[in-house]
Amino acid sequence: MNKSDITIFIESIASQFGIKKTDIWKRQFQDLEKWLQKRNFSVILEKGGEDIVSWEKNTITIDSNPQWESRYYALLHECGHVLANETAEFLEYNYPCYVYEADGRKMKSDAYKVSVVGEEIEAWKLGRNLGDHTLNHFIDHNKFDKMMTECIMSYLYWATEEEDDTNST
Repeated sequence: MNKSDITIFIESIASQFGIKKTDIWKRQFQDLEKWLQKRNFSVILEKGGEDIVSWEKNTITIDSNPQWESRYYALLHECGHVLANETAEFLEYNYPCYVYEADGRKMKSDAYKVSVVGEEIEAWKLGRNLGDHTLNHFIDHNKFDKMMTECIMSYLYWATEEEDDTNST
């Protein structure tokens, strides 16, 4: 398996400066934390925790089990949700049933599921753009794309599951 150009580049930088490769990912993670602090969000690292934004608490929880590079990509994605929420009108315009609707009937609808999947895709795109172009971070696009694909596919599987409407008596 060949190493990507970015992985080789990061290893070279780490070697030149006498730091660990993981320190680069950790520093970029910390840059995202600072970016989030400006938006009144804090980050919680939780072993085995779900990567998720809590809008009520203005926190983002990130699973601390993966390595720093994966944590960084997960946080980029959650930052994408923060950005998407800052432009809620964009999501309302582009998706059939805005994700934050609380009506249980709407949450079971295909339109709602399409909206959830759409927002997930937007969050990955916005997060990548934030890291790549706004903060000028290193991103291994192959690894990022693999993680993004796995996550989006999990939402596609959820969205296409058949509901069991049978009642147990």
